[in-house]
Amino acid sequence: MNKSNLKGFLVLLLLLPMYLSYAEPATPGTVLTFYVTDSNLSTDHRAVMTISTSGLVDFTINGISISGPSEMVETGVDTGVFQLELTLPDSVGGKSLQNGDVVLMTYHQKADNSGNPTDVTQSVVLSSISSSPVESSSPNVRIGQYFKLDIYAPNYNLDSQTPDDIPLSMIEVHMGGAQTTLADGTFDVNPYSMRETGPNTDTFEVNVKIPKSIAGFPVEMGSTIEFRFNDPSMPSSVFVTVGGGSYSTPAYSGSSGTPASSSGSSGATSLVPQALVFYASNSIGTNVNYINSTALSNLQEPVCSPVSGSFFMMGTTTVTCAAKDQNGNSVIKTFSISVIADQSHIPSWTKKTVGFWCAGDVSDNQLSASMKYLVSNGMMLLQGNSVVSTADKTTLCLWADGKAADQDVISSLYLLSR
Repeated sequence: MNKSNLKGFLVLLLLLPMYLSYAEPATPGTVLTFYVTDSNLSTDHRAVMTISTSGLVDFTINGISISGPSEMVETGVDTGVFQLELTLPDSVGGKSLQNGDVVLMTYHQKADNSGNPTDVTQSVVLSSISSSPVESSSPNVRIGQYFKLDIYAPNYNLDSQTPDDIPLSMIEVHMGGAQTTLADGTFDVNPYSMRETGPNTDTFEVNVKIPKSIAGFPVEMGSTIEFRFNDPSMPSSVFVTVGGGSYSTPAYSGSSGTPASSSGSSGATSLVPQALVFYASNSIGTNVNYINSTALSNLQEPVCSPVSGSFFMMGTTTVTCAAKDQNGNSVIKTFSISVIADQSHIPSWTKKTVGFWCAGDVSDNQLSASMKYLVSNGMMLLQGNSVVSTADKTTLCLWADGKAADQDVISSLYLLSR
């Protein structure tokens, strides 16, 4: 290769965004997620796009071509980011998957920012190492009770003659949105570091007592605590349940989601309300913004996981939030997000009626009566969204003007028809 060709090759490498993921399990059936960013593919700015991957995306393992997903789905309306899910095969080239195998996705972009075709790649290195080298002496623990946390960490076995240590700060502790490390003085640990169990064993352990609170938030019966080992090349977690996994949740009656009864520890609140419902116009899921929902009312600066605005898959996902209530008490609150397929039908001429309302020619009561008539006579089908408390007039008027999608106003029209 001459100097000019080499220079061009290096420039091309700099232009290709390559991502490397560590310790993905080399297990047949494991699903790896890749993302393609190309705004040129998002031609319908009012809906989530589903694009065929034929001729656009190729997958290889160690240079051998494998079958990939037939479609990729946009992560939201007009995001220009498309998600692909690759299921690992049983074998490649007659050989089983093993540690160090490289999965390469190549996206044949028809036009980059300069208008030229180019290939964009993403790679994942597979590992045969167990995905959970962190273990616990007990999956169920009680407040004030010790349990033994073990870590398999060969990277930190620096001396084969004497036991080594791992600092407690490398073990993150997560409980809902609350986060700290084992180095936090709240934890009673023995000894004061992760100590190797013997010379050259590669296994480290520490005894941990479950405290009454984590990062200022109370530990309650039924709480799930994650201990996460932050080794960049071998990340792993262990989950323990407080109280032996037997605890009460509020009972609900009727369709309104009002609690019939509840139980919890003194000074803290733990509620499990009915699921908040969102609708997706595709078979994968949708981005969900729940931060202004009634589930978080009366909470101050909630820290939640998964965060509001995340992409939620079809089905039900539990969200856990740590926050302060209006009285300054620490609370842990969980609720469910359900994403289901949108089956709404809105007649196109409905926009004219809403347009008259935006112009002030139709009153609120007249608009509401019109929407109720359409729904009651089966002329309009709406899937209600429980997180919206008032109709969004700004978005409705943008929709009437052709500047917003039907999906954006379903909840508001639903409220007007009640």
